[in-house]
Amino acid sequence: MRSRRSFLHFGFVAAATLAASSASALPAYHGSARGGGTVTARDDAARTFTAARRRRAWTYHVTDKTRFVVGGAQGSWSDVKVGTVVQVRWHRAGSRRVADVVSIRAR
Repeated sequence: MRSRRSFLHFGFVAAATLAASSASALPAYHGSARGGGTVTARDDAARTFTAARRRRAWTYHVTDKTRFVVGGAQGSWSDVKVGTVVQVRWHRAGSRRVADVVSIRAR
């Protein structure tokens, strides 16, 4: 009897540990899948772009880990052009918005 209770206790502790560690490893997302807008500016040197939606503009920083998607296929930083419509998944790093996934609407 004691062996089974110890096994169950171990299982609950292991499950709680895995749940806590995987949740803390993920970045906290802000905004929604509908975030982003139309690209109004792009800075290659700083690797940033600005997207405007509903009279508001946000600047997103791009890193080596940023993933670009164009119409379901893999894209690249060169696909982000002024005038294209994008959706951005991002997290905050200090006061900066860092783009994790940039989905570019195919024309």
